[in-house]
Formats: sequence, structure tokens, C-alpha cells
Amino acid sequence: MLVSLDAAGTARDLAAGTLGCVSCGGRLAPWGHARERAVWMLGGAQARVRPRRARCRSCQVTVVLLPAWCAPRRAHAIEVIGTAAAAAAAGYGPQSIGAQLGVPASTVRGWLDRLRGRADALRRCAIGELSGFDSVTALPAEPAGSPLAEALDAVAAATRAAQRRIGYGPDMTWALAGRFGLCSFLQPAHAG
Repeated sequence: MLVSLDAAGTARDLAAGTLGCVSCGGRLAPWGHARERAVWMLGGAQARVRPRRARCRSCQVTVVLLPAWCAPRRAHAIEVIGTAAAAAAAGYGPQSIGAQLGVPASTVRGWLDRLRGRADALRRCAIGELSGFDSVTALPAEPAGSPLAEALDAVAAATRAAQRRIGYGPDMTWALAGRFGLCSFLQPAHAG
């Protein structure tokens, strides 16, 4: 899975043969598309996405090029899952979060279990991203009250730093949060 902030730019890089393989560093080439799927957004709207696939010319590994607002192997967008995680960090439970977002409580519980179980790694990842844009002093000075809240604070700090440094607007907030860790740390465990 390769998460992209700029789908058009990634498609151009793929067509030009300049996109690097995440496994071996070789060059990726177009390899069709993944299946189309519906992704639930905040407010109950659906977006349809049919991500590009690419194959490495060297190691033959295939990857899916996914927009950063779209969580891998999840039916809901990063904005929905991130909103649920922020509500949980504020003390709300899966039942009330699910009712507010129109999502089954069991689905919310699954997201939260996944993020809570990986909160420390998510926080470290986001701080690493933040250090590329800004100093780590942009993090809140006080503990946030839970590992999940601290991880979300780090993702938010990295997102704000990227918005300041690169000039991304508010429309990119959730895509940046996905790019800075929420996408990769939401992936379900692989079977086997």
C-alpha cells in the first residue's frame, strides 16, 4: 500500500516511471486498478474510489496507490475514523460515537482497539514526520491523558506543521492525518 496526498501527481510519476518501490527501491510501472469501492464520508455521503495498482520492475511486488484520505481495507474515510478517535480521546464511548457518526458501535470499537493497540508507534511515527517540518516543541507540553490522545496530538501537530510549511489548506487536514500515520496504523492485522 502506498498512500498519496496528490493522486494526480502520483499518477504522473507512475506513468513517467519515477515512482520508487517501497520494497526494493526499484521503479514502479502501471499495473491496472484495484477494485472499485465505496467509502463512507462524514455526514453519510459516499465517495467511489478505484485506486491504481503498480508493479515493481525489479522485485515484481505489486502495490495499491491509495489516496491519503482513504483508510486501507476500511469502508470509512480517515475523516470518519479520525473523528471517532478524537471523540474517544475526549472520553466518549463506542456506543455514543457510533450513534453520532451513524456507524455501528462494533465498527467504532474495532477502530479504537486497533489505534489504542498501536498508539505508541503511531505517536513515534507522527513525531518523526513532525521533525521533518518543525521542531518537536510544537507538541503540547502536558500529557494528553491517554496514549491514544497523545498519538492524536502528535498527528495533529505534524498536520499543522505541514499546513504551515507547505501551504496545504484546511481541505487537506484529514488527508495529511492519514499520511502522517492514521492510514498505516489502522490496517487490520494480516491473517496467517
